[in-house]
Amino acid sequence: MEIDFNEQEKVSFKSFLIFTLLLLIVLNTGFMLNSTYFRISEIELAGSNELSQETDFIKLAFGQSIWLINDDTFTNELLLMPTIQSVNVLKEYPNKITIELIEYDKILSITDLRSSVPKKRTLYKNMVEIESDRILNIATLTITNGPVPAGFNGEMVSLIMTLKSYDLDADTFNFNFDGEFFIGEYRDTDINFGKPVDLGSKSAALGALLENSDCVGEVRFISKEDLIANCD
Repeated sequence: MEIDFNEQEKVSFKSFLIFTLLLLIVLNTGFMLNSTYFRISEIELAGSNELSQETDFIKLAFGQSIWLINDDTFTNELLLMPTIQSVNVLKEYPNKITIELIEYDKILSITDLRSSVPKKRTLYKNMVEIESDRILNIATLTITNGPVPAGFNGEMVSLIMTLKSYDLDADTFNFNFDGEFFIGEYRDTDINFGKPVDLGSKSAALGALLENSDCVGEVRFISKEDLIANCD
């Protein structure tokens, strides 16, 4: 009986220790979540955004517990900022975070001359257009007449992303659309793409040509994969 009583005491003591440990964990967690010591008071923003809505991120995070802030905290804000692909939160305990805004790639700088006042826009990889007067080191497109056909932005993204897959400086291409024909220029080569359709296939054929030769002259497409190259 004495042995059983001692064993029972040991079990009770272990249960007490476990309960005490769990209680301390709960109390400590509550303290850290609610303590002003862990409230966010310093916020840095990294990355750029042409919509200039970064203050929404600061307002949402400022004063919150650093333990409760993560990448998912800003899901609703992302829906309002179509040029931002994702958000990355870096924490510096006890009260500072860095919010890194990761943009979609800028694909094309567009100048639209179809109205009395030229309009400047930037086309992103997710096919979103944002009005912008910024001078960017990316490919350019000038639209002189219209209308622009349906799916045009998708064709532009397919064109540029395909050209980027080749050993070419895709950011130095210049394009022009007159409402009917799509014309390109790369260094000393003029490219007549014809209608702005199947540009992914056309740019693959063009990329293979320009990557493997120093073409100076004119390239003209007669189908989505066939071209005539008059190169010196």
